[in-house]
Amino acid sequence: MLGELAEKGVRVTVEAEELLKSREADLELIVKLIGLQKPLISKEDVESLLKPPELRPVEVVPAAAFAPLAKEFSSDIRLNHTLDVTGKSRTRGEVENFISYFRNRYERLSRMLRRNGTVQTDLADVRKRLNERVRVVVLISDKKETKKGNLLFEVEDMTGSFKVVVSQSRYNEKILDKARGVILDDVVAITGKVLEPYIIAEEIEWPDLPVVREKSRSENDVATAYLSDIHFGSRYFLEKKLQSFVEWLHGRGEARELAGKVKYLVIAGDVVDGIGVYPNQEKELLVKDIHQQYAMFDDFIASLPDYIEVIAAPGNHDAVRRGEPQPALGKDLVSSDITLVGNPSSLSLEGVKHLVYHGTSIDSMISSIPGTAYAHPEKVMVEYLKRRHLSPIYGGNLIIPENIDYMVIDEPPDVFHCGHVHKNGYVQYRNTLVINSGTFQDRTDFQVKQGHVPTPALVPVYEMKHGRLRTLDFNY
Repeated sequence: MLGELAEKGVRVTVEAEELLKSREADLELIVKLIGLQKPLISKEDVESLLKPPELRPVEVVPAAAFAPLAKEFSSDIRLNHTLDVTGKSRTRGEVENFISYFRNRYERLSRMLRRNGTVQTDLADVRKRLNERVRVVVLISDKKETKKGNLLFEVEDMTGSFKVVVSQSRYNEKILDKARGVILDDVVAITGKVLEPYIIAEEIEWPDLPVVREKSRSENDVATAYLSDIHFGSRYFLEKKLQSFVEWLHGRGEARELAGKVKYLVIAGDVVDGIGVYPNQEKELLVKDIHQQYAMFDDFIASLPDYIEVIAAPGNHDAVRRGEPQPALGKDLVSSDITLVGNPSSLSLEGVKHLVYHGTSIDSMISSIPGTAYAHPEKVMVEYLKRRHLSPIYGGNLIIPENIDYMVIDEPPDVFHCGHVHKNGYVQYRNTLVINSGTFQDRTDFQVKQGHVPTPALVPVYEMKHGRLRTLDFNY
């Protein structure tokens, strides 16, 4: 590219040259640069030509004879403000905050594990029960494998600490497999026999969702579409494919009846690509102003049908604090009239209970739980539900020690929606629909190095009256 510009007598600044090195094969850009008829091309000249077209408002003309059913109904959105940290952060990062955080987590999860009619033993009293069978509710503070292949846990509760052994034997394969899936800071119930100075584990239980539970449905025949990881401002942002999704909502293309049912759009974080999220990120940005990135998001909202209600949570790329729980995006960033919620957040749409979490802790979960992988994020999300907690491993990702643990899953959701890993995944688990909604960002250089293959431009849509889930492909 630089050689062709030189042949035309066009010189470039050092900063502009750095930008052009990654665009060697872009013949259209060469023509535009020559068309500027400037003897010296600056960095600003190049950036102005690379600016994506969606920065300019796009007018979408509705398809003829498209009569959306969702337009006939008023919206019904109810937020559970007690489980959203927005406006409630009180922590100073002091020792007392950490103590309150872990006590709150333990007390709430232990209540879920204390079954009626089951005698619980505090760890302070375990030594008094030698050779007896006990059930204790504990937090896992350490996990080791012994030379003989046994697993050794250090556990604690509000009264003290103790050791638990899961022995390797042919009679114990089921409990040993379960024990391998136990991670640090898990709150579990362990049943076993007390042999000084250990409890020999016979059973391990997580809080988990109820086996039998009635699933909520909406009365109105409306649907919810789920997005995450749009990454406005990224060089890899798939603007044309997102525009195809917008046009579908306006009745263009296939599945028009389903498009007309979409009343809600839930976004699980990483609305924009952000600034300075990782080293040398600026090389992968088309838009390097955070307010301009969110202006692109506002333009997207303006292009949607006016009867669709948008609910948006932040992610680790958004301009809020990095530590979770995260407060909602501010109106200084997003000016659109939409519902802004924290991460995580709990809400009801038409009576259907939703839990929305970006999913940053998926990384630490995959590195700790055997059998989980980025190819199947829905399996990790089931592990969240089993533990009734969205970030069990403290320190696996940045957690702010609030006096209340906002990551505890108090109420079983009908729909559990995550993003973060740019990979679509779905499963039904104990009457909860688990959705990871993928991305609208192309495969990045980092993902290529990691061997991670995203599934961009696949949008799950859930018909809440009939309990039907369908995924729309906007790649073609």
